[in-house]
Amino acid sequence: MGFISSLFNKEERAARSLEKNLKVSVNKRLQPEERFNALIALRNNGSPEAIYGLLRRFTIIAEGKGGIVVDEEEKEYVFKSIIAFGSESLPEIRKFVFAKEGPAVNPVHSISQALELYSKIVTSDEKVRELLNDLIEANPAGYDREPLRKEEILNFLIDSQDGGLGKNVVQYLEDMNETVRFLAVEYLLKFVDDEISMEPLLELFLPDREESLRIKNKVIAAIIEREWSIKTIRSYIEPLINENEFQILRGEKIVPKKRK
Repeated sequence: MGFISSLFNKEERAARSLEKNLKVSVNKRLQPEERFNALIALRNNGSPEAIYGLLRRFTIIAEGKGGIVVDEEEKEYVFKSIIAFGSESLPEIRKFVFAKEGPAVNPVHSISQALELYSKIVTSDEKVRELLNDLIEANPAGYDREPLRKEEILNFLIDSQDGGLGKNVVQYLEDMNETVRFLAVEYLLKFVDDEISMEPLLELFLPDREESLRIKNKVIAAIIEREWSIKTIRSYIEPLINENEFQILRGEKIVPKKRK
């Protein structure tokens, strides 16, 4: 009985220690030394719960002594720790990017570092694309009080220069957030074939869209560069063109005016 009792006590102490370190590691107001020791303990623990706890460090910005420098150092430690776990950490990374961690009043947390970790560990464009496809499906176009996650998905796609999700991203041209729409335009113009991107981008000029001027100007620059036909939207786009510099040729293509 003594041995069994001792075993249970040891397991209970380990469970309490893990629980404490999980809380300490995401307490942004503690002294850096205390929080960093908790991160070390989680890395040494290495259980799925501990790995997920390390990932949760990305949901806060440390306050107090050291400021942003300490915050970045701790996140760098977490990043390297997750890399060291390798494929063992993939289920926890996937769980993390779909979760709603952080303060109850603002639960949408940053997933940029987790997406980068996933791409480094799997080293497969197809697997990364599958994860992003699932993320886009889980975060469709529409209204979100905090659109950070969509912005991070699009920024990751732009940074990765992978045009394979063009059809999935087109929906974000109808998002309620202008930044999300702008990033979607940037991604489609940079990395996606005209066959997929041209028609939905031209539709941004239709009167029922009420698109921002900066997005329209970005698309107009692409229309001119790629010589897209504007035949179906000429009446909507013509007032936006600088008539001193451009003209519409044969009623459908915007071309620079010849210098006299």
